Amino acid sequence: MSNAAEIITAIDTFLDKFSLKKNKLEDKDLISFIEEKWAQADDGKYEIHMGSIIIGRMINEYIAVKDFENMKRWLEMSDRHSLSKKNPAYINNYYNGDCCLECGQEEEALKYLRLCYEENPEYIFTGGAGCIGFFNKHLEHPVMLSKDNTEEEEDFTDFIELKGWQAFFQEDTSEFQYDLIGDKPIKKASANHKRGLAYIADNQSKILEVILTGLLEQYPTLQNEYGYSCSDKQDFMPDVMAIKDFADLLSPVGIHIFSVYQDKFPYIGYEFSCSWDTEHGLGFMMFQNRIIEIGGADTSFLSWIAKADLKQQKNIS
Repeated sequence: MSNAAEIITAIDTFLDKFSLKKNKLEDKDLISFIEEKWAQADDGKYEIHMGSIIIGRMINEYIAVKDFENMKRWLEMSDRHSLSKKNPAYINNYYNGDCCLECGQEEEALKYLRLCYEENPEYIFTGGAGCIGFFNKHLEHPVMLSKDNTEEEEDFTDFIELKGWQAFFQEDTSEFQYDLIGDKPIKKASANHKRGLAYIADNQSKILEVILTGLLEQYPTLQNEYGYSCSDKQDFMPDVMAIKDFADLLSPVGIHIFSVYQDKFPYIGYEFSCSWDTEHGLGFMMFQNRIIEIGGADTSFLSWIAKADLKQQKNIS
């Protein structure tokens, strides 16, 4: 009987615990644990979807430390996985070339990218700007690129200083990213957007208190929904008696300021990572210090939630 599923689950659980704010392990510990467990698993690991994710994680870990030999060894494992075998060869060659380039191995990267180009000359030029620029300079007749091929239009983003949030969550920086969300791309903040930013800065402590109090009220229900076992509950979703206990379980990810206004103030979404759901996160849609909805991270950036509340408020008034 295959042992792969059990071992892959153990690695997955380890990765979840490694991502927790209270984790004290280092990257080298992660690498060592996965290398050991992966070696213990039989070849069934190459048929499990999570196995592919683990392979990708290890490739990135070795890229980060510029360990080409180990990175290449895991690329070979990636080629053995059933998901990779479903791809055309040019997609796998592009991925391998991109990884080699990130690892600083230009000669190896060029080898894989040429294989990709031979099978599908257009595919490389749909990828990242780094790969495109690198490969293009090695062509005898470089491809003339339009601005759209090399520059992606980015949404308006900036940072707001929230020292109170930094202190509560024990973050490394007091600067938190925000973006502006509208029906069309937004180039700069409007007067109403700026009014919302000022409201956040001036009322950051109150907003955080409202957010955490609202979460505290729903938390027992969420615990029941996630249903962590006794062995995992303390790590991922421990009992919380006061809002200060959320400091180790949450981290701010972003603030989303909408072009949906009530009395010239925008609706604002607050997005967090959370220990109990690393995939879907946690989100709050608010108007000033009123919580409209609590849910996954997408709750914080879905404009229809803000628009529905605005319509409801107009009907009430």
